[in-house]
Amino acid sequence: MLSDKSEWPLTPIRTSWDDLLNGIESISSWESKRKEIKARFLELIKNESAPECTVALEIKIESEWDFEDYHIQYVSYWVEEDERAHAYMAIPNTNAPEDGFPAVVCLHGTINWGARQTLGLLPEADDPHASNPEIAGKDFARQLVRRGYVTISPEHFCSGARTPKEGSFDTSSFYRKHPNWTAVGKYIYDSYIACSIVAERSDVNDKLIGVTGHSLGGSGSVWLAAFDDRISCVVPSCTAPTFRENPGPLHWSRDSWYVYFPQLRKEFLAGNQVQCDLHEMMALIAPRALLDRFALNDGNGVCQSHRVMLHLKLHDLYKLLNKEQAHSFLVFGDGHSIPEISQKSMLSWLDCWLKRNGNPLDC
Repeated sequence: MLSDKSEWPLTPIRTSWDDLLNGIESISSWESKRKEIKARFLELIKNESAPECTVALEIKIESEWDFEDYHIQYVSYWVEEDERAHAYMAIPNTNAPEDGFPAVVCLHGTINWGARQTLGLLPEADDPHASNPEIAGKDFARQLVRRGYVTISPEHFCSGARTPKEGSFDTSSFYRKHPNWTAVGKYIYDSYIACSIVAERSDVNDKLIGVTGHSLGGSGSVWLAAFDDRISCVVPSCTAPTFRENPGPLHWSRDSWYVYFPQLRKEFLAGNQVQCDLHEMMALIAPRALLDRFALNDGNGVCQSHRVMLHLKLHDLYKLLNKEQAHSFLVFGDGHSIPEISQKSMLSWLDCWLKRNGNPLDC
């Protein structure tokens, strides 16, 4: 029997993600493990094969448009000695706050004109002021610039102006050029440079940089924030599944089209566990602000139900770091989309952490 002062015994929940905090009982012990995870993450993306970013950016405005409450610039810049990237920057038509605008890197999904879509632009530039009725919440850069953020929407290196001859999001030509790198490493590399472009603007507060994205862009948001500590707020949408709780892990290392990690194919075929899974990538973001948004019925319900357990374990880490309020997740049932509740939570979360210093009473 229980006495008045007894505590009701709770049933332990065992998950695939328990290894995150095994043996971790203090902030100092976590800091040691974080260094180990970061090293495994860099090995996973083959960061040692990334070129040294020594070339001057030489930012060039290719075209620009004025709207009632913001301005868009389509810019190009060097990312490698023989390769220029392109991005859409949006700047509010208001005076910057005394300490500068907050800024958000906006990463698109696997749509060839996805960077334009983030600003609600049509696929072609015939009439940049024409609205696109089929964006379904994917115009997050437009929503943000109207709220007073500077945004940058870089074109993925396999889309837009850099669409390879094999077709959009086909990584064959990338691997011919960089056989020892990974597409994810290249994606992070280019996103890091895009972040630098907005962070170095005189009208931007480089301490208030966020990242958001949907689908591939959602995964890219996690990867960039895991790599780049300048990112202070992360709001991914509908990222790809994990490695270990995934009935089709070869998706991560397919033999055609978009190949994320080619070196993992032999590991998956041998039944081996990958050295750095999603829970550890997200843990590299802690204690910075993270709101993950996903649907239980996005592709495979089993995978996404495990994702709920992932976040319960991740929340234990944020609690250890005394930043519980900086971690949240939103689960819905609308499939691979950005429903209204997801849109509103993204805007609210970014406002909370990039405009109101993360004070829970103000958010």
